[in-house]
Amino acid sequence: MSSPASGHATPGERWISFLRSYGPINKSDGMFAETVSRQAKAHGVAQLAFEHPETATLTESIDPGEGRLTNVILTGTAGDGKTSLCNALWHRLTGDDSRQTGQNRDNYGRVQLATSVGERTLHFIFEFSGFTPEQGQRWTAEQVDLLDRFARSVLDPDPVEYFVVAANDGKLVQAFDSLPDTADLRLKPIIETMLTRDQRSHEGAALQFLNLSRMATSDLFERALSCLVGRPEWICFEDEVDDPAFGAQSPLYKNFQLLQEPRIRQRLHALAELCDSNGFHVSIREILLLLINGLLGYKGGDGVMRADVLRELVCDGRQHDACLYDNLLGANLSEARRERFAVFRFLTGFRIGLETSNALDALLVFGQDDADLQPHHRRLLADDPHYGVNPGFARLRDAYLEAEEDRSAADEFHAGLIAERRRLFFRLTDDDLRFDAWQLSVFQSAGAYRAQLLGALRDGRPVDPALMSRLVQGFNRVWTGMLAGGLDKLYLTTGLDFTTARVSDLYLNAVPLELDFNGSGISLSFDEDRHVPILHVHLRQGEDTALPLTLMRFEFLMRVAHGALPSSFSKECYEDIISFKTRVLSDFYRINAGRSVPLSILTTGADGAFATRQLGLRL
Repeated sequence: MSSPASGHATPGERWISFLRSYGPINKSDGMFAETVSRQAKAHGVAQLAFEHPETATLTESIDPGEGRLTNVILTGTAGDGKTSLCNALWHRLTGDDSRQTGQNRDNYGRVQLATSVGERTLHFIFEFSGFTPEQGQRWTAEQVDLLDRFARSVLDPDPVEYFVVAANDGKLVQAFDSLPDTADLRLKPIIETMLTRDQRSHEGAALQFLNLSRMATSDLFERALSCLVGRPEWICFEDEVDDPAFGAQSPLYKNFQLLQEPRIRQRLHALAELCDSNGFHVSIREILLLLINGLLGYKGGDGVMRADVLRELVCDGRQHDACLYDNLLGANLSEARRERFAVFRFLTGFRIGLETSNALDALLVFGQDDADLQPHHRRLLADDPHYGVNPGFARLRDAYLEAEEDRSAADEFHAGLIAERRRLFFRLTDDDLRFDAWQLSVFQSAGAYRAQLLGALRDGRPVDPALMSRLVQGFNRVWTGMLAGGLDKLYLTTGLDFTTARVSDLYLNAVPLELDFNGSGISLSFDEDRHVPILHVHLRQGEDTALPLTLMRFEFLMRVAHGALPSSFSKECYEDIISFKTRVLSDFYRINAGRSVPLSILTTGADGAFATRQLGLRL
């Protein structure tokens, strides 16, 4: 077979070689765009591209033909498409595609625009970190002058020039902090406010502030996956079917088919959605990296397959070394390489395959022999049309069950069992009544979180009262330090020294689960910008204290409600919930300042019910 580097490479070989440039191979992050552009040209294929979620906003903001012009700052993490959006806008306004093809890499550009009120200038700073002086260097007069003009354009009426700036958020604040005192610094507090408050606009400022880190990872994932699997180059599976690299036994073909299975897509979408709700944003670049690693990852070499590796794996019958289920969690990469990429760091935090239940392990170990489990083992594992029963794991299982004291065999079996758990995690569906896939992760309440909380709030449905009761039970146990049962109120307590002591049995107030006529109660909302539910504690009409209910905090409260000690799952979560109590207490003291409030001691009965005994003290 020919080499992709030669002029005789087949279209399929060129396609695989090109896709590798998106994978977790060693490369400089700062040169990513140039690397991909160069590889696309070398292999004669188009780059992976889909409509950016902020394209419509940018088009609406800057359309000189319709008389719409404003200043735009594009910020966010590396790999979210800031430069690509700028390049696309430049092409739309000028017809020049040299930036998109990588021929023009200048960091600054400007274009003259004809508008109904005369000619206007639009300045582009394609990468703000490249525009600002290096650390220890001074600002030049030209740099300061351009930023002064930027400030005037944002704040002065009827400007004749506008700016589009792409900048990482950290560099943006750092640069304005380092400006000399002689510069126009009016823009600095506005940018800081818009960053900290997640504002897209600011009163009195002609500025559109687009923080790409606020884009939903779940939305980006769907766009990226549809783009990848819809590419015409996959015709190689038909045109080059006689080549083992693209035939039915090829792990690339198997992984490509699996990636389109509804259950796999739904599980990946769920993981992306839960990353959002945990405050973990994954960039476009790393989503593509994850998908390419899923298709081309394997245990060996640099971890990303070439055509010759595909043929070798088929010839040796080692397709399981390139299994999609492992690749999607980065198991084909060393721990050090996984740590380089945020997407794998986030997914590693789910501990998929390292957590389990007796029922799921029994299915994996004894399922093919146990009459009760056989139908489920066949449905979920043996009938997997692409990978079926893993013969390697079958041998490890038999050796482990037969061995009496063989530590090495036990370690190998355990590693194989982890891989099988990962596969089962992707094979199970959320409507499987017997087995819960989320038991294979550290977030064992993730199914309830998605279905009963996220789903309900997004659809405008009421949250299940039983779920609210469990949440409040978790809060009560943390806030009081006592073994509260299932109660219909959230108890606000403090220590005898009026602090948030671990055991706080001095009763101050009880907040009902639902809002009452006085406006006291608990409510839930959904923050569309941060993609997370918000829990509100209302002490009176029109006032509330809010807590973003991330997946991590939800899991913590569910575990505490089910009997776990508050400090056993996450010290950080415990401190978050106590900090929230402190804020609610502060509101309580403020609202009741100057009023006489009777104090009572809180005790618990055998069933976890609270009882109060009034003291002679008053707040």
